[in-house]
Amino acid sequence: MAERTNNIPPNPLYIFRMIHFDNLEYILTNGICCSRHPKADPGYINIGDSSLISQRDNYVVRVDPPGGVLGDYIPFYFAGHTPMLLKIITGYGVDKIPQEDIIFICCKVNDIIDYTNEWCFTDGHAKSAITEYFNDLRFISRVDWNAVKATKWTNDENDFDRTRKKQAEFLVKYFIPVPYISSIIVKNSEKEEEVRSILNRLNINIPIHIDVENNFYYKC
Repeated sequence: MAERTNNIPPNPLYIFRMIHFDNLEYILTNGICCSRHPKADPGYINIGDSSLISQRDNYVVRVDPPGGVLGDYIPFYFAGHTPMLLKIITGYGVDKIPQEDIIFICCKVNDIIDYTNEWCFTDGHAKSAITEYFNDLRFISRVDWNAVKATKWTNDENDFDRTRKKQAEFLVKYFIPVPYISSIIVKNSEKEEEVRSILNRLNINIPIHIDVENNFYYKC
């Protein structure tokens, strides 16, 4: 049986978008866009499983409003140590990328819902047939926060569904302006300086946090 002890959502609630560092300057200039948005970066570097990304383009979002398909949305995770990041840094079925070149864009959920009502969240991987979608924060406790915050997320006899639940998503339709970026998380001081250089050049003030406690990145 799944462990539900202390299954309490964080307050305030943050969400995290995992991107390749080379995408950052375009995002800070144009905002965060879904792939179908008119301002989407034509040179955007996708990370992860390209076949899964293409499948998401036409996968129906099972709550309306906001409706549409996953390709209409900007996906965020609720925590670090994602299964996809592990695949990326090991090259397991995807292009291998060093963790140093992966950064996290952080937003506050309350800021997002003040900006737009076109959002929803899931209780697991968005493409799983058993995953549920929600468009009301009253149901945020349906997310298994023990699984989401787990650093070891493989399924076992205590929870046969942990991996799916670990990948719960917050989905924002179409576009997020730059001022709604709360902070940027990087792996080390070298990448912090690179991010700071971009921010200074664009005259943007966004806090940068180095993940010194490995809350997002894997120790490897």
